[in-house]
Amino acid sequence: MKSFTMRLGLILALSIATLVFLLTLTLTYLISQRSADSLEQEIGEQLSTTSHQLVDKLDFYMWSRYKEVQLLQGLDWKEQADTRRLLDQVQSNIPAFSWIGVTDSDGEVTASTNGILEGVSIAKRPVYQEAKNGPFIGDVHEAVLLAELLPNPTGEPLQFVDISVPLMQNGEFQGVLATHLSWEWGEEVLDHFNRTLHDQADHTDLFVVSERDNTVLLGPDDMVGKPLPVVLEEGASVREWSDGAQYLTGMAVGEGYDDYPGLGWRVVVRQPTTVAFAPVATLEQTILWIGILASIVTAILGWFLASVITRPLKRITETAALMEQGKANKFPHQSGIQEIESLAFALESLVTSLTHSESKRVHFEALANRDALTGLANRVALREYLNRLHSSKDPYIFFYIDLDGFKAVNDTYGHAVGDELLIEVAQRLRAIDVEKSFPVRLSGDEFFLLFPRSERTQQEIRQIGTSIIDTLSESVTLDIATVTVGASIGAATWIPPEPPHLAIEQADHALYRSKTNGKQRLSFHESFE
Repeated sequence: MKSFTMRLGLILALSIATLVFLLTLTLTYLISQRSADSLEQEIGEQLSTTSHQLVDKLDFYMWSRYKEVQLLQGLDWKEQADTRRLLDQVQSNIPAFSWIGVTDSDGEVTASTNGILEGVSIAKRPVYQEAKNGPFIGDVHEAVLLAELLPNPTGEPLQFVDISVPLMQNGEFQGVLATHLSWEWGEEVLDHFNRTLHDQADHTDLFVVSERDNTVLLGPDDMVGKPLPVVLEEGASVREWSDGAQYLTGMAVGEGYDDYPGLGWRVVVRQPTTVAFAPVATLEQTILWIGILASIVTAILGWFLASVITRPLKRITETAALMEQGKANKFPHQSGIQEIESLAFALESLVTSLTHSESKRVHFEALANRDALTGLANRVALREYLNRLHSSKDPYIFFYIDLDGFKAVNDTYGHAVGDELLIEVAQRLRAIDVEKSFPVRLSGDEFFLLFPRSERTQQEIRQIGTSIIDTLSESVTLDIATVTVGASIGAATWIPPEPPHLAIEQADHALYRSKTNGKQRLSFHESFE
């Protein structure tokens, strides 16, 4: 009888120890997988955000050059000497323009920077042919007529982006203002952006890819001029590349900027998965070791004390199952037996540790959706918020807000004062008394506000916009100065399930009209009803 009792006690001890061990590992595995999946998604979104930031920089640079050429379009180009002198001055101030020339109506260059190609016909070149019908922006290409005429210290083939506009007088075509924009600026933008990646720069590859023929325009030296070897979708994904390695890849497609339509350049950012997901592996190993150690402790206690702690251990196990289901948040208090108290404390510490890891993950997700300076929602949070509203049938009002005079504050008092001013602007936007309003900082001194239209008339919406302008235009007392800025707003209506980016673009266009009509005002897009 004694032998049977000892044997039964051994079986019971092994059963209890095994049960607790498996329960602990299950909890560890479930929380580890959930945290790892969320962290991988967050890392992928960060890489995708990086590609969007870079493509925005490229489009903004091209828009700036495009607007400069449009500005030159309205000048008087009759006198050759004066024209050449003006073109040389423009090139001196904007070295990115490798060559600027003016043609007559037949395509012969009448004046150009440094006199290059004067008297030569470019009538068959796209920079002339395409511009006869309107502004033309061409993709990256190698130099043809200018290959032997421009300085080339590196000896590598010269590459340009063409920007040209027609010259009209009294409605008649007079010729073309043609420019060749050196592609070296693209490499400079890429190098500068690469330096901002800090420790990850050695493991991160950046590509700029042409939409026209899928050719790599900028990137690693061994891939420039060749087709991109993988098919990618916009956003983040894991792909196997031609070298056989797995990469986490983020891709964004340029959509232009303002009235610059863009060339559809794709920006690709890639990292080896071993580098990108290193924090995930570390997190999984940490959680696994915590689970293993806690399980070992629990198993040993169960092995030696099974005959004594059968009943209270069962209560602990049942509570752990309830905690997994979210029906309990702590273990029952045990008293009288030190070993049982230690076991309950060890399990509670484990759950607390794993819960803390989950809380940190939630905290990091919140940081990724907030502007670091003002605490407002950022572009990522705006995109997620609009996705949640996509199934709504109610119309929304989009306010695209830009500060007037902010650059002057930055230039006069420095960026620290400018940052204080942006923080105050964000606080005022939060305090706006509009139900369900959602303020966002897009970038720099650009903000965004959306709210349900409800039954509001256009006049009531105008009153809201005017109130915002008045609020943001009130003087701000900072540490070293009292400053005043204004605000311009462009307004548009978004009716789900239409794509929200169209309404954002409409609000941006309306903002541009507010700026050109004197600033510090609200303008509605033409489609506003």
